[in-house]
Amino acid sequence: MAGGMLTKQADFLTVKYLNDVNDSVAGGAVVSVPLGAPSPQVSQTQPGDRIVLDDATALALSDTTIGTLYGGVYMYVQHKTTTRAAVRGGIAFFKTADLGSAYTVYGDADPTTAVPTHVAGIYINALTANYYGWIQVAGAASVLFDSYALTAIADGNWVTAKVSATTASTADVGAAAGVVTLAALLGVACGLPTSAVVSTVMLTRGTLCGRI
Repeated sequence: MAGGMLTKQADFLTVKYLNDVNDSVAGGAVVSVPLGAPSPQVSQTQPGDRIVLDDATALALSDTTIGTLYGGVYMYVQHKTTTRAAVRGGIAFFKTADLGSAYTVYGDADPTTAVPTHVAGIYINALTANYYGWIQVAGAASVLFDSYALTAIADGNWVTAKVSATTASTADVGAAAGVVTLAALLGVACGLPTSAVVSTVMLTRGTLCGRI
């Protein structure tokens, strides 16, 4: 699969704002060519492409009615829904079976809700099932916290994917250190997280521990 470009600014956006992108096909609209001619989307954004934005550029690319984006690294992916839809601030997970063939992410924790360690990044908007858009993989991100009581709310506490046998794919803060919580690490809280609310997290997991 083509892709993997890392650039300072998006080379192609199908809409004005990054967190409005919800493409039905990879890269958006297919460029029309004469009958019989090949139609590679050479100028289009491809799954796996990443962009690096500073705070000013991220703000300029933010649909603030959805949320404000911050400086960081963003990756273009395809979202697939099994049981959990993509929501702003939700955690995007990859599946081992897709490695080497597709940049596909899921809202469902993977491998399981008890071991939610295949973290790809954070959804910046609600993507339609099988559509393409951007997730954030590094920088200050808006993360949705679990609707139940959080473990230990404090500014600067570490934030992880919620480790639970039954809980859906949201985040927890201040969970006790352990092998799974370390593997499910997202970053550190910037301010005081609130249950069932999107709060700011500095992603320290970054692209080195996520899907490259």
